[in-house]
Amino acid sequence: MKRASLIVLMVAAAACTNQSSSSPTLGPSSTHETTIAAATTVALATTPTTSTTSTFVAPTQSATSATQTPTTPTTPPPTYVFPFVGHNVSYGTTHHDYPAIDVFGCGAGVVAPTSGTVTQTRSTDLWNPKVNDPATRGGKYVAMIGDDGVRYYFAHLASISTAVATKVAAGDALGLMGQTGDARLSACHTHVGISWPCPTNEWQVRRGEIWPPKYLDAWRKGVQLSPAAEVASAQTIKPTACSDAAAAKSAAAA
Repeated sequence: MKRASLIVLMVAAAACTNQSSSSPTLGPSSTHETTIAAATTVALATTPTTSTTSTFVAPTQSATSATQTPTTPTTPPPTYVFPFVGHNVSYGTTHHDYPAIDVFGCGAGVVAPTSGTVTQTRSTDLWNPKVNDPATRGGKYVAMIGDDGVRYYFAHLASISTAVATKVAAGDALGLMGQTGDARLSACHTHVGISWPCPTNEWQVRRGEIWPPKYLDAWRKGVQLSPAAEVASAQTIKPTACSDAAAAKSAAAA
C-alpha cells in the first residue's frame, strides 16, 4: 500500500513539473510579443517609403518655383529698319511749316519702321483740290503705333497693303509710294510724320511733330536710333496738342 501511494505521488509531481516548464513557451505573453514584432516589421517596411516620396516631391516643386520666379519674360528693345524698299529714294532736311519729310522714289514699297499695330488706314483718295480740306490732303495713308509708343504716318500712297488692328513686325509691308491727295499736284512721294498718339481722330498732330531725317539716316545705315525720347520731350512742350487738334476743322474726318 505504501509502495502504491509513493508511485502515485511521483507521477503527480512529474505532471506538475512538465506543466510548469512549458508555460513560458506557450503562454499568451509569447504570442503578444510575436504580434508586436510583426507589426514593427511592417511599419519599418512601409513608413520610410512614404516619407521618402514626400521628401523628394516637395523640394522638386520648390526648386522649380524658385527657378521660374526670376526668369520673368522681358520685352526686347524695338528693332528699326529703313521704311522704304525696292527703289532708291531721296529726301531733304526741311518741310513746310511743321516738322515732317517728303520721301521721293515713285513705286517704292513702304514698310513698317518697327514692330507695332496699324491704327488707321484710308484706302480711298477723298481729296478735292477745290475744297483742299487738310483732313484729306494725305490721300491714301497708313498710321501705326510702334511698340516704342511712337506713331508713324505715311501718306500719299498709291495702295494700302495692310489693315487696321494688324500687328506688324519691322519690315512688314504697309503700302506703295504714290501720288494721292494733294501730291497729285507735285512729284510722286510719301509724306512721313512722326508723333505721339492722340486718343481721338485728328490730322494736326499725326502729320508730324519731330523731324524724321536723322532717324531715316540712322535706319538706312542699320543704326538702331529710337525717336521715342524726342517724341516724349516734344509732347511735354505741347501738352494740349491732341485736344487742340481734335477741335480743328474736319478733325473727325482725318
